[in-house]
Amino acid sequence: MLKKLLFRIAKGPFIGKIVGNAFQYCSLIIPVKKVYNSKEIIAFYHPRPSYENHIIISPKRAVKNLQQMALDSFSKYFMKIWETAKDICVRHPEYNDSFVIVANGGKRQEVQQVHFHMFTNHEIVNEYSAWEQAENIFYSDRDICVLEHPNPDWEVHFVIQPVSSSQMAGNEEYKYTYFRSILQSVDLLNVEFNIVQEGYSLVYQYNKRKSEKECPVFHIVSGKKLK
Repeated sequence: MLKKLLFRIAKGPFIGKIVGNAFQYCSLIIPVKKVYNSKEIIAFYHPRPSYENHIIISPKRAVKNLQQMALDSFSKYFMKIWETAKDICVRHPEYNDSFVIVANGGKRQEVQQVHFHMFTNHEIVNEYSAWEQAENIFYSDRDICVLEHPNPDWEVHFVIQPVSSSQMAGNEEYKYTYFRSILQSVDLLNVEFNIVQEGYSLVYQYNKRKSEKECPVFHIVSGKKLK
């Protein structure tokens, strides 16, 4: 009951910074069932889960949203979230074969502290990647390619992938640049499609049967679901 009450309070206005500071300074006494707890990241079972094996992963620092996370002082936390998810997969076999990570933004973000949902046995998007012949490119530079999904699930549906899958393996500097570019792509898409006002989700899906490569492809979706 206490956990659910605190969750409702956290969804109130102007509470995001308090939540972030609580994660940073009071994580040991927060009444949640923790999955992971380090100096920089906390992960715990969602007090009101919507999916199977539903957990929350968040920085232990007040970071309002994904756009703020793109700033120099916060962008490292995105990589830490990714590393935490991999660690959780090692420690918890229920995530080994497949899982989904989702961060909501704009009108879809209920708690004004950036956080990521991780869960199993539910697909949010139709997977797609085009390493050889990417078409319908919205934006591309030396690190990142943002392209329209050819078979979208949502009114606005873009795929984000590295320009070169081979550069990702073992190249920590390139990996950091790529992850930060993912966050910056939110602003690029917002200028054209107003996704912050409409509400959006950043989605990553992993399925061991489909791919063994450590080459993460992300989706940004906004608007109404089409299917």
